Amino acid sequence: MGAPFPGALRVVLKIGNMMTLRIESLPLAAALFLCAAMVAEAQLTTTVWNPAANPSGNGLWSESANWTGGQVANSTNKVVFNVSSARACVVNSAVTAGQVAAGDNGPGGLLIVTNGGSLAASTTDWSAIGYNNTVQMIVESGGSASFGNHLWIGFDPGSDGTLILNGGTVTVAGMFGLGWNGGKGTVQVRGGTLSLSQWSANNPGSIVGASVLDIGAGTVVISGNRVSSVSNYISSGKITGYGGTGIVSNFYNGASTILSATLGEPPVTNVVGLLSINLVNTNLVASWPTSAVYYVLKSATNLADPIVWRTVTNSVATSNGTNRVLLNMSDLRLFFQLASGVDASTMNRKLLMGYQGWHSAPGDGSAQNSWVHWFRYNTPIAANATYDFWPDTSELDTDELFSTSMTYANGSPAKLYSAYKQKTVVRHFQWMQENNLDGVFFQRFLSDLNGANISALRNQVATNVRVGAETYGRVFAIMYDISGYSTNTLVSKLTNDWLYLVNTQRVTNSPAYLHHNGKPVVAIWGFGFNGRHDTPQHAQQAIDWFKAAGCTVMGGLPTHWRTLTGDAQTNPAWSNVFRYFDVISPWSVGRYGNIPEVDNFRVNQIVPDLADCSSHGIDYLPVIFPGFSWANLQNNGQYNQIPRSGGTFYWRQAYNAIRSGCTMVYGAMFDEVDEGTAMYKLAPTAAQLPVQGTFVPLNVDGYNLGSDWYLRLADQAGKMLRGEIPVTSTIPITPP
Repeated sequence: MGAPFPGALRVVLKIGNMMTLRIESLPLAAALFLCAAMVAEAQLTTTVWNPAANPSGNGLWSESANWTGGQVANSTNKVVFNVSSARACVVNSAVTAGQVAAGDNGPGGLLIVTNGGSLAASTTDWSAIGYNNTVQMIVESGGSASFGNHLWIGFDPGSDGTLILNGGTVTVAGMFGLGWNGGKGTVQVRGGTLSLSQWSANNPGSIVGASVLDIGAGTVVISGNRVSSVSNYISSGKITGYGGTGIVSNFYNGASTILSATLGEPPVTNVVGLLSINLVNTNLVASWPTSAVYYVLKSATNLADPIVWRTVTNSVATSNGTNRVLLNMSDLRLFFQLASGVDASTMNRKLLMGYQGWHSAPGDGSAQNSWVHWFRYNTPIAANATYDFWPDTSELDTDELFSTSMTYANGSPAKLYSAYKQKTVVRHFQWMQENNLDGVFFQRFLSDLNGANISALRNQVATNVRVGAETYGRVFAIMYDISGYSTNTLVSKLTNDWLYLVNTQRVTNSPAYLHHNGKPVVAIWGFGFNGRHDTPQHAQQAIDWFKAAGCTVMGGLPTHWRTLTGDAQTNPAWSNVFRYFDVISPWSVGRYGNIPEVDNFRVNQIVPDLADCSSHGIDYLPVIFPGFSWANLQNNGQYNQIPRSGGTFYWRQAYNAIRSGCTMVYGAMFDEVDEGTAMYKLAPTAAQLPVQGTFVPLNVDGYNLGSDWYLRLADQAGKMLRGEIPVTSTIPITPP
């Protein structure tokens, strides 16, 4: 098949399953070139990537059993990726191909070139990442890919090809085209270098239709002076920086055009000069220009300490590049400012944490009036503790703290907090803002909603979460946890409670409520796990109801949802039900305990999970966690069971998820001290712990860490996810 040639009409020949014939006029030299290419292609033998025939394999290109015919693909082969059920193809050594046709008459899954791997494609034949279907290719730091001829990313109509550089190099000797023939191509240069020899400004152009070239921490080098056409692509939004939040620069150095990106102005608390407040007819109108930086409008009743800025909840109308909010005339007594916030319209490029908010204490003002998720038997002694990590309460005021029967070394009472106190929950969201964290999924346990007192407690915490998110410009969404709840009234309980939250608490009216694909997000955690008695029909009924209510529905699913093994129920009907969710988030806490196991989990779960979700148009939200300990919660629970190792365990998971191509990540958890996965401020050494009981300080593994170390670490993981820093296996900050 001759590849389309820039600036001329085309000759395209297809034979067999993938072939049609179009003959159009072409300059003689180009026609001769294409004829030579077609002759060369005709000599190639097609081989198809199909590791399903090799279930015990590791998904390596170099494993012969992964290929049709049982021979490792090489320079004599046209290499086709179109088996939707296949696991990712991993290149970890030097390999060759005569031609790469990924996503050719079937979803192509995922092709990864890892550190030390190199893929070299022919100098005589074109290659495609997304020829007429969906496929993703990732080149990691230390990896390389070279295409000796043309490279098409998202070629024919209906194709969707993605190339991600997390480092390493990709070189293209022939023409480079995104969406060249009507498809959609996306390139994300998060690190490393993309080197291009040929570039088309038009007819059809190297970037066509909905295709985008996005540059993060990497560089694009194009031979020759392409400054003019590149500038046109930048102004039209086809070349972007840092997902649209950065600034792309390009210059000609005498031989090549160099493209790079920098982040725009960092978010600031008060944006001077952007906000205008005017009297329009009889209305007061606040307005500010739309921007790549997301801003929220805040108000305060005075400018004397302590100043309390709260998010204005009036709806925002956008037109002609301007955001406008209609204010009441009584608001003239208020002060206003713009503040940086988190875009609540999408889950993409967000690290979202779970927020339990399930702690309470006697004297906190709640009707529950008891120790919840701190102590057994409502008796606050060390022997009754149900948590392994001790929260750092040094910043909390006296009205936020409640005495236990334990003491510190100086004899003072050891005190804990209650999430019933709005001040404390809002403070947690302040910590999120200070560390650039996006927001939370608020855990709503169905089993907590039967009793009047505990239900009232949980409803108040829901209000507190909303106020915290709105005050500090974070996002939140509801996550139902159905574990421990009976099956017979499950669906009605879910739906009735959602109606209460929407119609009475009006949670989705909050400007901070998380949306995705234009709809409010609701998550349901627990369907399909082994040991539960709910059926696929129960789950389908719940999903149908929430979708009909206009929601994006996320499923917190078993680790082995895709294979219906291990922690998943085995009824084959679950397979289709799981894939009916809009977003899939498999639970991984406790499924691995060290770095080698983390890496194996990536290969065996994350990579094929992501490929499966992509092939079904489902978003994928992997779970990462800092460590695990539940000696006080379980009779046989282990102390420091999964060591945090100073953050290296957490960072490796974040790195693996992002380098695999995940665009969103779930962090378990913000405040889960019971099982030792908490990320908020924790006691750093034994000196901050009660002298009674057995608790885990942050320095247990020999690292000197500040109490906020894991918040800082999550900040860096979020930056890596958004492309603000390179994708790296090394933690980019140092303690404490």
